Amino acid sequence: MAEHVKVKIKPLTAEAFAPYGKVLEQKKLIYPEVEEGRVAMEMLSFQYRPNARIMDQMAIHFSYNQTFIPVQGSLILVVAPPPDSREGGPEEYAFDYDNVAAFNVDPGQAAFIYKGTWHNALTLGQECSFINVTRKNAGEGTSPAGEMEGKIEQAHAVRSYVEFVDMKKRDGRVIELEV
Repeated sequence: MAEHVKVKIKPLTAEAFAPYGKVLEQKKLIYPEVEEGRVAMEMLSFQYRPNARIMDQMAIHFSYNQTFIPVQGSLILVVAPPPDSREGGPEEYAFDYDNVAAFNVDPGQAAFIYKGTWHNALTLGQECSFINVTRKNAGEGTSPAGEMEGKIEQAHAVRSYVEFVDMKKRDGRVIELEV
């Protein structure tokens, strides 16, 4: 049985979010970056899943930063600091369970994560529509969003520059959100 790492959901504030990225604020700029491909914006949505409070997978990518902007419904963004080293690949990247955080991102807020920040997103409401500022390669369609939950191999095949790690399989741990 997997160990449950309990994480309390907090409101999104610039100070609390600083180890993971930035919060867009009035009269301040944030610059999306991609090392390959192009910066893209897409409208996505998540549907409520009864087991959403327990998560066993996280995503990580180093070739771009990413921004989540809910437009309808709240988004829960779960993050952990980037690993100090990229040696050994995703199965060996350090994951700081002591500094995992979950933030409630309300409509109109924008959460910008740094390159290498571990992350996952979900909604605890019926639905959340959000703008995803991300990386896309030429000819690539929209992100699969919630459709790939639990299907790590398929998700990686769709977006090879994003690593999806099954934390339960790798570390024997899952993240449990406390509401």
